[in-house]
Amino acid sequence: MLRVIIVDDEALSLKRLSRILSESGEVVICQTFQNPLEAYEYARNNPIDVAFLDISMPEISGMKLSKQLHQLYEAMDIVFVTGYEEYAIQAFDISATDYLLKPVSAERVMQALHKIRKRPMRREVEPLLEVHMFGGLKLTHPGPERKSLKLRSPKTEELFAFLLYKRSVSRDEIMDTLWSGFESDKASNNLNSNLYYIRKAIGDYGLKVCLLTDRNEVQIVENSLFCDLYAFERLLREIRLNRDGRKELLKQAVALYTGSFLKGKTYEWASTKARRLEQDYMELLELAARLFLEQHQVEQALQTYDEILLLDGLREDITGQVLRLLIDLGRTSEAIRRYRRLEEVLLQELGTRPSRPIRELMHRLNA
Repeated sequence: MLRVIIVDDEALSLKRLSRILSESGEVVICQTFQNPLEAYEYARNNPIDVAFLDISMPEISGMKLSKQLHQLYEAMDIVFVTGYEEYAIQAFDISATDYLLKPVSAERVMQALHKIRKRPMRREVEPLLEVHMFGGLKLTHPGPERKSLKLRSPKTEELFAFLLYKRSVSRDEIMDTLWSGFESDKASNNLNSNLYYIRKAIGDYGLKVCLLTDRNEVQIVENSLFCDLYAFERLLREIRLNRDGRKELLKQAVALYTGSFLKGKTYEWASTKARRLEQDYMELLELAARLFLEQHQVEQALQTYDEILLLDGLREDITGQVLRLLIDLGRTSEAIRRYRRLEEVLLQELGTRPSRPIRELMHRLNA
């Protein structure tokens, strides 16, 4: 899948192109931007295959931004999006792959993607390691065979997971966390050995090594890999900051959360992060449910609320919302079953009863 960013200061154009690209099934939209400066800062630290750039933008034009992006990644494909056909010749003069005229159409976008796929330079781009931390820890070569990458030992795997989680961390903190109780020299030797094993494993698979180390610190080079955790947190920030295009961003973020953070691993340092990410995920699900209700898609909202309750069956606020929706739909028998299930869970787990508003709601139903 091609990793894409979209930069356009017009919210409606941004939303339209984002929807078309998402529905194509051929790309992963890493991020969308209305501010070209933010787009450049993002690209400095994240791998990008294709940038869709509006030409006429304040502060930095699409033409100027494209030159800056090519300085970061010479092989990046640039597709300009413009309302003015006269820009086309200028676009190709600076090695743009294609240009799209507004309003963009799905057919024209597919033609641009097909052209990108056929470019010889695309086959020469160095493949990047794919890391999935939701639902476990999985390292994958992005080639056609999708080979899993295996590390030398469970400790090597834990070290790499910790580095990915911290992104940049001192050697002292690594040793205190993973080799607590070891003498300093022994802990340092263990750290250096396992860093070597990580580099060797990645290099042996023909992938770009994503570690920077010095005497004091170890850092993950974020634009040398794709990590679902990083993508999820970027989307979460964008959703919280910007209401435009939230529905599409929500879809992408929810799809990334395929299970709890490092599920199946018993790393003590990961437990707090896992709980916080689960809370973030439920926040996104709540927002998605509200958007479904605004669009009168009640069944989709109910399914989304059920996903929250699978994670936290004690959420009375969510159960209360589900009960109200079921009652409004005339599904009273199902509402009663749901209420009784809530009574059982609260009594068993907390020794309490449902809150007064929920009891009164069900009392009115039975009256």
